[in-house]
Amino acid sequence: MENRRTNDKEKRYNNACTLLHRKRIADAIVLLRQMISDSGKEYLHERLGGLEENYDQLLRHTFASVEDPEREKVYRYLIRAMLELADQLREMIRQDQVSGHLSWLKKETERIKKTEGLEAMQILESLCFDDELSGLLKDVNVGDTGNTEERQEALRKIFHMIWFGDAFTEQEIQLLETVCDSVKLPWHDKALIVSALTLSLLRYFDVSKCSLLFRFVEKQEMFVWERAMTGLFISFLKYNDRYPLYPVLEEKTCALLSFPNIGQHIEAILVQYAKTRGTEKVKKKWEEEILPAMMKMRPKIEEKLDLGNIFSDEPEADKNPDWETVFEDAPDLLNKLQELTEMQMDGMDVFISAFAQLKHFPFFREISNWFLPFFRENPSIQSAMKAPEQHVDLTPLVEKLETTYFMCNSDKYSFCLNLAMVPEKQKTAMMNMLSAEMENISELEKEQDVLGDMARTKSIYTQYFQDLYRFYKLHPWHDEFDDIFDMSMDLYETGFVKHLVKDDKTIRNIAEFLFDKALYEDALKVFNYILETDKSNIELFEKIAFCYEKSGDFENACDYYKKADLIEAGRLWIINKLAWCHKYLNKWEDALSYYLEAEKKDPGDMRTQANIGQCLIHLERYSEALDYYFKVEVLAPENHKIRRPLAWCSFLLGKFDTARDYLQRLINNEPENHFDLINLGHVLWCMKKPGDAFQTYLESIYAWKSIKDFEASYNEDRKHLARHGIAELDMDLMLDYLKLTVRRKQAKKG
Repeated sequence: MENRRTNDKEKRYNNACTLLHRKRIADAIVLLRQMISDSGKEYLHERLGGLEENYDQLLRHTFASVEDPEREKVYRYLIRAMLELADQLREMIRQDQVSGHLSWLKKETERIKKTEGLEAMQILESLCFDDELSGLLKDVNVGDTGNTEERQEALRKIFHMIWFGDAFTEQEIQLLETVCDSVKLPWHDKALIVSALTLSLLRYFDVSKCSLLFRFVEKQEMFVWERAMTGLFISFLKYNDRYPLYPVLEEKTCALLSFPNIGQHIEAILVQYAKTRGTEKVKKKWEEEILPAMMKMRPKIEEKLDLGNIFSDEPEADKNPDWETVFEDAPDLLNKLQELTEMQMDGMDVFISAFAQLKHFPFFREISNWFLPFFRENPSIQSAMKAPEQHVDLTPLVEKLETTYFMCNSDKYSFCLNLAMVPEKQKTAMMNMLSAEMENISELEKEQDVLGDMARTKSIYTQYFQDLYRFYKLHPWHDEFDDIFDMSMDLYETGFVKHLVKDDKTIRNIAEFLFDKALYEDALKVFNYILETDKSNIELFEKIAFCYEKSGDFENACDYYKKADLIEAGRLWIINKLAWCHKYLNKWEDALSYYLEAEKKDPGDMRTQANIGQCLIHLERYSEALDYYFKVEVLAPENHKIRRPLAWCSFLLGKFDTARDYLQRLINNEPENHFDLINLGHVLWCMKKPGDAFQTYLESIYAWKSIKDFEASYNEDRKHLARHGIAELDMDLMLDYLKLTVRRKQAKKG
């Protein structure tokens, strides 16, 4: 009951935000009032009332023909203010009414703020040890290695305080700006703070957090700005609806246009993010949602005769082999860096399998350590390297791990912590083996270095996404996080990306990558954008059609395949695609005409012959269908599936001996195929063998494990039985006889 109430309140918040983004402010106000009641913070009614009064004044002025040059600005402010109120209410409700590890950790963090420093500023100040802030330092001098434990504890606390900060105060913003500008604070501390800032923004929107991430990017401190840029990208995917409400965000985004190779950076981040999302979900959606929905609309004869699976592989579903050359215009996607990146990212699941069990060290109990860059001075690594009982020196390996891009930071820590626990004898063998492997990796990375800064930066993006992926998938509390890799979002349709990616080649690269990774709905939007300025490229029409097809929109797929055919008529691949799509639209006459055209171009293709037979069956042209299926049987006698339509057509044409022969051979191969058994029952009955038919029908029911399903299929075939002289009364009697027999047997067993 509690979960349902919580879900209702979360749904109310989402609905309120949706209404505000759709400019339905009056409806949103109703939900905000309900949220205030849910939160128990009645004093917020006054704040909402003030916003409502301002909106009422705006409406009155608008329809009183009063010119107000500030109207748009006020309108945008009101939407922002109501969204921010909704965010605040949601967080209050969560903290007061939702239990869980994160809720507990936030409360604990807020308690520490009050009891150990009154506010986060004192800990933040202790980390900024620039000369101008030396007067603010208390007892913790983070530059002194003698205070390592205090320093680590301060970092842990500040990570939590940033993460769980909702709307930052002006003082907090100023100090985080100082952290960003500090020349003495180590890069790995800044990188950790950037990760905390990103998590904080993803948890609770605050435009000042965006501005801080922009500031870290503008500083261009290596290993820090790449994380900040990634944080901005992910955050604006999530908050794309809010992006236009804050002019400062567009202003800061456009300022990045002067950033060297900014389009390539966004492309690299988008590509890595898309890779981490993977294609399994796309495949799952096709198999579990789109295909079953389509099959429900298909005539029952498709399932009965399994017409779509006579051949296990269906080339009509494949991509155009001519597309293989498309990446010749995008060499950056196929260079040596890309090969290394593909190996890293596509092997991520392998790494996760290898390292998943190594995330249970005490080191990973602290959430901030999941985001900590790997550096050899880290006390946790130093203790593993210098344990008194160790004789094998791990220092050379750790030094190499620090500089390699081959493994993400999180896995480097797992690796070292695990290696420290391995017995000395095994450790020596492992070190020897790893030295050779690391040499190979070094060679790869030397080739990468030749490619320059952009290549190294891409590897940093890769590592960071791997770290994020492990946190969101492997952390013991991952069910409490809003998984950034599981959000429904448009990868290209964001203001942030569109402002920064202007180059036509880069845009095409993005589309091709999304397409290659089977992210068809995302790719479709980019291809359609490109099509606005290029309507002569046949490949664009083909790929747009293919994206529609893979998204289950066969009407649009047909439309674009036809447009491609107009540019270059008579291409066999397009003809087969048009036939394929018309099949799924149940337009069998049109599908047949395309398959007959394909037959002229390739008379020996057995699949085309089988598809023509399939269309003819749906058009009830059984004699013609039989001829085509006979051709396939002659050319592929080992394909037993072809016997199913041969048996059915033979039955409908009154060739009962032939039908029985095919069906018995099918049943010998698949004894419990309920469709083959019911069809054999039909044939035997029409051959004047009602007793044999009865027994075969019983076998079909038992194979089906459902009288109801059997009855539905039986009733559908009544018209065929009647055509061969079986009386309607006999059909009724046979069905009742079967039901009574099955029930008696079930009663005896019971």
